Amino acid sequence: MSSSFSGASQTLFTSSAILLRLRRDLHRLILYLLLILAVTWAILPLLWVFISSIKPDSETYAFTQTFIPLHPTLQNYVTLFKVTRFGTWMKNSALLATETTIAVLALSATAAYAMSRFRYRYFELLGRMTLMAYMMPPIVLVIPLFFLLFHMKLVNSHIGLFLVYTGTRVPVGLWMLRSYFQGIPVALEEAAMTDGATRFQAFYKVILPQAFPGLMSTGIFVFSVTWQEFLFASILIFSASKQMLSAGVATFLSEDWIYSWGVLMAAGVMISLPLVLFYAFLQRYLIAGWGTGAVKG
Repeated sequence: MSSSFSGASQTLFTSSAILLRLRRDLHRLILYLLLILAVTWAILPLLWVFISSIKPDSETYAFTQTFIPLHPTLQNYVTLFKVTRFGTWMKNSALLATETTIAVLALSATAAYAMSRFRYRYFELLGRMTLMAYMMPPIVLVIPLFFLLFHMKLVNSHIGLFLVYTGTRVPVGLWMLRSYFQGIPVALEEAAMTDGATRFQAFYKVILPQAFPGLMSTGIFVFSVTWQEFLFASILIFSASKQMLSAGVATFLSEDWIYSWGVLMAAGVMISLPLVLFYAFLQRYLIAGWGTGAVKG
């Protein structure tokens, strides 16, 4: 009788294990399906933009739409660079985004280090004020900034736009990097200064390498936001030869007319492509916690 009871218990245990495994597999399958659905939902508009960019306008305006182009062509990209100033706009945006990113990282890193290491009663107030400035809607700042740059004779110049971009990006860079610096042990720089390094040498040679993931994530954020910025560029820049990407591409549109849907979609692809490549190349550097374990115990 004991053997039959033991066999029944074993069977019950095996059945419970199988049910638990099936429940776990079903839960995992549902999660994977939801993940695939979310990724498809995010990628589908981008895929449609790319497909539309290689369609001739005759297919784009056709009553019956096809997902796969019947006569794929790259003529929209040729027209984009040949007929419009897109190449100039791309160069302007790349140059200004790079300059802004470098300036914001330099200013934010030094300010964030000072706020995380030195104790001054007004530092916290200053930090909160900078964060409030970043949270203010950009449309509210357009008119004051326009008059300020107008009196400085910097309207319709890349220098004026560079100052605006840098000033509006520094607050978020400051707060992003401050959290990284606070997570780096003070013992690292103290050990470096004990060995004869100055405060700046300890910051440059010890702290910055440890905060490299934070610098990279902040730099990617600043570059991508500046690369796609529209509001300030469309108001503070008048000349077509000095225009930025988003504001320049907006000239393809009007209230009742559009230059070409195919060319517009090609512009969208060319604006997104550098950012996609940028993220794909630098994502391996975006690993937080490089400073973990630098100090034992």
